[in-house]
Amino acid sequence: MDEQVNNDDTQIPSNKDPVVLSTAFHNVTEFLQAYGWFIILGIVVILYIKSKLSPSIQKLQSKLEQRKESREYDPSKALKMSEELEAARRRMQEQLNAQAARYAEQQKIKEEEKRQQKIKEWDNFQDGKGYRSKYKPQEEEGASSGTKVKSTKPKLRQTDFNPLMGESRGGSSYRPPRRGGGGG
Repeated sequence: MDEQVNNDDTQIPSNKDPVVLSTAFHNVTEFLQAYGWFIILGIVVILYIKSKLSPSIQKLQSKLEQRKESREYDPSKALKMSEELEAARRRMQEQLNAQAARYAEQQKIKEEEKRQQKIKEWDNFQDGKGYRSKYKPQEEEGASSGTKVKSTKPKLRQTDFNPLMGESRGGSSYRPPRRGGGGG
């Protein structure tokens, strides 16, 4: 009898000659005998690479977690950033207003000087001294020192220069070549 009977009337199969297990064990041992050193070497290389790359992988993971946390909406941070932005805008607007006020003040001063100059010229005209001064203020300053400042720039071309006609004094001038007929 190959089968044993239990008290519960359940049958337990028995296998005295496990052919499947012995063949599987035999195949595994042959594979390990043939390729065992390659498998061990592969495992060692993989462990070495893992040990070298694990710190950089951990750093990368921590950076990714920080980015993820920074992307999450935090109302207090958003409020703080908007307040800082508003304060910066307010400071810039105050600076701009101060500059505009200084510029307006300078313009008022210039207009007042021009008005005073016109009043002075009108008084001179009423006294018979002439309506406008013949000298400009810059020329008066140069005349008081005794030297007249005149900037002379060299002329880059003559006044009778016409680029379409060439030079007026003669000499050689460029003429385009004739247009010839077809080839052949």
